[in-house]
Amino acid sequence: MNKRKSLKRLGVYVGAVILVAWSVLPVVWMFISSITPSNQVVDSSILLPTEFTFDRYKMIFTGAQIEGVNRNAAAQSAVFRHALLNSSIVAVVTTGVSIMIGASASYAFARMKFRGNAALRFSALFFQLLPPIALLIPYYIVVSKAGGLDKLSTLVIVNVNFVLAYVIWVMSNFFKAIPKDLENAARIDGCTWLQAYIRVALPNTLPGFVAVGALAFLMCWDEFMFALVFAQSDAAKMITVAVSEFGTKYGIDYGMTMTAGCVATIIPMLLVLFFQKYIVSGLTSGAVKE
Repeated sequence: MNKRKSLKRLGVYVGAVILVAWSVLPVVWMFISSITPSNQVVDSSILLPTEFTFDRYKMIFTGAQIEGVNRNAAAQSAVFRHALLNSSIVAVVTTGVSIMIGASASYAFARMKFRGNAALRFSALFFQLLPPIALLIPYYIVVSKAGGLDKLSTLVIVNVNFVLAYVIWVMSNFFKAIPKDLENAARIDGCTWLQAYIRVALPNTLPGFVAVGALAFLMCWDEFMFALVFAQSDAAKMITVAVSEFGTKYGIDYGMTMTAGCVATIIPMLLVLFFQKYIVSGLTSGAVKE
């Protein structure tokens, strides 16, 4: 019996190590490639570089031309820095709008009994299940005729359409996990439905808001297809597109691409590390219903 438990525990440990390695090693390899000299990046005979350089990061943040890197990379670095700002704006605004609208909608679904409640919830989920490629052409026709190409507001609206469904579906479970007695007590003390919602329901679902908000931000930050189609100019370019454009007609600059990828990973990584406690508590608290 003890031998069986030991083998089971060993299997769990081995599986955990494989999972961590599968997740972490690509990021480690991306960072190593970003600090590897250009003549060694594409050399398949070299597993680990013999020297390291952080000149690419200097170019990314300052635009300074460095030896051994094509001149197009300096100009693309300026586009990348602006794309970093664009992605931050779109992700923050999309998350804020989705949370504001989704919180009210999910509270209504969780607390109010009306005909078609379940149908409306599943219709919101339906947009989350649709493959984005199926809506690309209709969206493009509407956006182009409305003059919304190369505008950050267009990307916000498109991302809200997808993120909002996720926020409503998940947050409704968080509101259901709150005992109704708390809101009923507030109503007895003279609160209206709106006051009970603001003073009782919202504070008790704060971990859920942080968890859903962080995941919604990551969904917007990583979006590529709509950013590629709707924002083609340098002024409106998003970071996922800018990362893929470090190259020339003669080939791809893998070193600069890896450097841009590392920089683009920093903000999501810091977000997860900073809000890790709230994300975990938020996801677990929403798993228990009243």
